[in-house]
Amino acid sequence: MSISGMSDADRWEELQITRLLFGLTLEEQAEYDELAPKMPAEKSELFEQVVASIDVAWSDSKSMPLPDHLRKSIRSRAMEELTTQALQSVDKPTVTNAAVVRSSKLPWVVAAACMVITVLTLFSSRQNAPVNVVRDAAQQRAELISTARDLVQVNWNDGPTPISGAEGDVVWSPSLQQGFMRFRGLTMNVPTVQQYQLWIFDKNQSDKTPIDGGVFDITSDQEIIIPIQAKLRVQEAYLFAVTIEKPGGVVVSSRERLPLLATVN
Repeated sequence: MSISGMSDADRWEELQITRLLFGLTLEEQAEYDELAPKMPAEKSELFEQVVASIDVAWSDSKSMPLPDHLRKSIRSRAMEELTTQALQSVDKPTVTNAAVVRSSKLPWVVAAACMVITVLTLFSSRQNAPVNVVRDAAQQRAELISTARDLVQVNWNDGPTPISGAEGDVVWSPSLQQGFMRFRGLTMNVPTVQQYQLWIFDKNQSDKTPIDGGVFDITSDQEIIIPIQAKLRVQEAYLFAVTIEKPGGVVVSSRERLPLLATVN
């Protein structure tokens, strides 16, 4: 689909942009093959950065394919812009340097590539993010259980203010200072109203000031795994406790709402 009055060089650049971003139809490919031998070899170097950027963005094996309707929409919009640019160039007789006219299209190439990459990245990350977070926590916990020689693993039991049906366990490695909490049936919370907070009681620390193990939210009534984020080094844990606190947690808990305890034997 050439534009009347467009030079071979301009048409080649239009086809080159289309090829890089979207691919060519059989008719366009034939036209491109006919024009390519007429173009200086150094002209292709103008597009190498764009090609590299697209290759990097699309080489991620975790990326989801761009939906066909979205790809067609972007291509349609790009072709409208390219047509407008070409017609404007033809309508301006004051521009006499053809090289300047052609090279001025390069910013459009970069902008269009960035647009495609951005859309593809956002679409892929939204598709993959929730799955990856759950999988990574489970994998890290499984790896810790299989490799840590000093692993501590204890089950949750009801605390003074229990939540019916809540269960799970805690795994912790003193040498690695790493651990995970696993919950099933723990009531989901509204973060702007209240949050859960882990406390780690250490034999080398007063029980009045247990170690803060991090504030967390429960977003599902199914099994959920939460990494422990101890604020101080834990030397010898003998008790893990979960309290319900105000948003953001507290420095010292009143322990008025303490649904879960896990005692290390």
